Amino acid sequence: MNSKLVKILITCLAVTLLSTANGQADQVKVVAKKTAKPIPSPAAKWPPEGFRGKEGVYAKVPSSKDVVGLLSAKKSLQPLVKTCDQFACGAVFVASQTGCKWWEVNSSVFSLKAEDLSKEKIGTLTTYHKRSKEKAQATIFLISGAEVTPGTSIGSIRVICHRDSANKPKPGNIYSPIVAPTPTASPSNS
Repeated sequence: MNSKLVKILITCLAVTLLSTANGQADQVKVVAKKTAKPIPSPAAKWPPEGFRGKEGVYAKVPSSKDVVGLLSAKKSLQPLVKTCDQFACGAVFVASQTGCKWWEVNSSVFSLKAEDLSKEKIGTLTTYHKRSKEKAQATIFLISGAEVTPGTSIGSIRVICHRDSANKPKPGNIYSPIVAPTPTASPSNS
């Protein structure tokens, strides 16, 4: 009887072990991960999309969404935000087919007249920017000395790509306010 009992115990133990092994095998998943393949960057389109161009020089006034994206991507531009809290600012994206030794951007600063909401030119702004390589986009920030007020804007933007180094100025912004004429008393006929 002992041998029968031992056989039954061995059989039960074998069944238990087999069922446990099978139960664990059902719970184990074997997964082979695919190797991540780098996604190649798309080739830059030329001429740049949304840019206006003439003779191989292209420019685009960015939307506020473009500027926010640029400021988010480049932390080095954060000091500009503080400057533009105080002074009227703008921006222009530029690119050139052959590259430029330096850039010149001429623009006007406008303000809204309270009486009729028409634009009034209150100054001019000349901005000089460093070189850019061929088919490379550059962002030029236009920072005026005009105080930020509701309705202040920068417009009439004209971009010039200089292809020689002669007379290359220091990069920066030069704001020239238009001085309002001082009213003078007219002679009276007495």
